[in-house]
Amino acid sequence: MRNSIFSIVLTAAILSLTGCLNISDNPTETVHSVSDIEGTTGSGSPLPHMVFLNGVCMTAANRKATLSSLAADGVIASQVDYDMIPFENEQANFPCVGAPYIRLADGAAAVRLEGGYQLFLADDVVEYQGIYKKKDEVSEDTLKWLNFYHSLSEADRNTISMVPSEFYSDRFGAAPITEETSHSTTYIGALTDSELQETEELAQRYFTEDSPVFEGVDQIYPVDSEEPLYRNAGLEAEYPAGNIIIYRVLTVKDRRDGNPFRTISIARSSKSADWKIINSGY
Repeated sequence: MRNSIFSIVLTAAILSLTGCLNISDNPTETVHSVSDIEGTTGSGSPLPHMVFLNGVCMTAANRKATLSSLAADGVIASQVDYDMIPFENEQANFPCVGAPYIRLADGAAAVRLEGGYQLFLADDVVEYQGIYKKKDEVSEDTLKWLNFYHSLSEADRNTISMVPSEFYSDRFGAAPITEETSHSTTYIGALTDSELQETEELAQRYFTEDSPVFEGVDQIYPVDSEEPLYRNAGLEAEYPAGNIIIYRVLTVKDRRDGNPFRTISIARSSKSADWKIINSGY
């Protein structure tokens, strides 16, 4: 009987050292940034799925990676416990030894798990449609928008045409040169700080007081010459730089309902005229 018990224990120990689970084994797991958990090892509580590659610890983004090549750069070679942060190259804190990985950028990688290549990002890196930037390269508003964007389903993300300005040239190349953009001043640059403040307050008032159904503004920022609405014939296109500004706005209601950013166009007929809202919608 003692030999039978020993055999069962030995078999269980061997099985615990083999096999490879996938990221979907715990689909409701909340992913935190590495800065939130740095130094938390051996606590007994599972940490987010992490990998350590090329000298950088990266955390699962819980979405599929955008790939330009399927050529692997290596495989995950070792594993630490679920409650530890990996600290050696090609190491993970969840069972996936032998899984191939692809380096996507500095602080970004894709690991092949069941269901496809999953994205892993360093704490200081953000991603938009396969473009990677350090967080200090983008504005706070863009960081908030990216959090909102990635909280949506893939189908809902596909309905959003907005591209954050910091990612525009990487995604589409330089903004097209038009009669409006060929001058040295842009739509934002053509306005003074006080004019930008005045128009933003008008937009805020519209979504807060004039149309209380929107329950106020969660996020707002002006968009520049790459916004196609500036070339909207018969409306926005009738106003030159200096007499028009368009804002992207996420209202409190839209954020709660999972809707995308709206636009609101504010223009004036001349420098001496009052600002008016001339268009608003998705």
